[in-house]
Amino acid sequence: MPLDIPIPRTIFSVTQITSALSRIIREQPVLQDVWVKGQVSNLSQPSSGHIYFTLKDENNNIRGVIWKSSVSQLKSLPRDGEEILVRGQIGIYSAGSLYQITVTKAEPLGIGALQREFEDLKQRLSEEGLFDNRYKKPLPIFPKKIGVITSETGAAIQDIQQQLQKRFPLAELHLYPTLVQGDSAGGQIAHAIRVMNNRTDIDVMIVGRGGGSMEDLWAFNEEIVARAIFESRIPVVSAVGHETDFTISDMVADHRSPTPSAAVEHIVPDQQELITQLSATTSRLNHLILQRLTTYLAHLDSLDEGLSPSRRMDTINQLSQSVDGLEVTCNRVIMDILDDENIRLQSLADRLNSLSPLATLKRGYSICRTSDGDIVTSIQQTNVGEQLDVKLAEGGLVCTVKEYSE
Repeated sequence: MPLDIPIPRTIFSVTQITSALSRIIREQPVLQDVWVKGQVSNLSQPSSGHIYFTLKDENNNIRGVIWKSSVSQLKSLPRDGEEILVRGQIGIYSAGSLYQITVTKAEPLGIGALQREFEDLKQRLSEEGLFDNRYKKPLPIFPKKIGVITSETGAAIQDIQQQLQKRFPLAELHLYPTLVQGDSAGGQIAHAIRVMNNRTDIDVMIVGRGGGSMEDLWAFNEEIVARAIFESRIPVVSAVGHETDFTISDMVADHRSPTPSAAVEHIVPDQQELITQLSATTSRLNHLILQRLTTYLAHLDSLDEGLSPSRRMDTINQLSQSVDGLEVTCNRVIMDILDDENIRLQSLADRLNSLSPLATLKRGYSICRTSDGDIVTSIQQTNVGEQLDVKLAEGGLVCTVKEYSE
């Protein structure tokens, strides 16, 4: 009869199991930076700003999370029901003992993926006000120097050069060559816009290229290009070669042209039209001047005919009499002014004489001075026997002090 021998048991807590699984996953490099595709479901974004969702395929699903710090870095956010490709790190969600992927990058897949990204950026920039008309700068009327940002080998620069030579050859083109297609095109275009803004001689810029598919034109839908255009102090004309669809660059630029050639038409005047207008203006001015001269000559002739020889002499005599009368009037006015001034001068002289010391002496007063010339105003200034000079109105006396009196 067999004996029941107890088998040793190792008992783990749920936390220990979860920790062990987490450690095993962390030790797998392939799971620390992995790309996963699937369909989004159960998406939610609470007030915390994080995004939670389930990524599933035909048979299985995985929990996904995008932390708030990563949300702002995404070009477009996932939506329920769409297929996306995500990049992130596989780990264990301990609270639910579920494995999940912490997402750092998300891209839509399938038909309309680029359109989705376009619409998301369009909405975000619109909410920020980058498309508002109040920020649109006017284009110069007669630009002297035009900056062009496009490929140096593309058809766009050739079209621009030909159209400018035809319409307004006085303006100068300054090309900053860039890529206009591919992953690095957006960065090059944005850099070129900023370099152009460091110059002080550029009046307006054309940013664009020839036509192509949405993928070909995608550089002009990138946020970095849109913000460079918005921040430009130089007016920007977006000239991406497509007639019906708009790019983000078209919406944020100060002016949109459907083709590079059309951009030149919007920027510069047509020299033939200017010549025609100038000729018409010259003719109109000549006509107005001739008309005015004819009117004046007719008026002079009328005045000349209205004055017969006898009337001319009468007019001359009247003018002569007027001059004589004016002379008499002037002389009379001058004499009246002189008389008034003489009366005023005599009055001032009389007032001056009344205040003069001589006038005081004539009234019986005298001026007494010591031998040193000091005016005597008190007996304390003299001594008995001292000689004093006395000034009278007419002449003077030399007197000797004999005694004092009070």
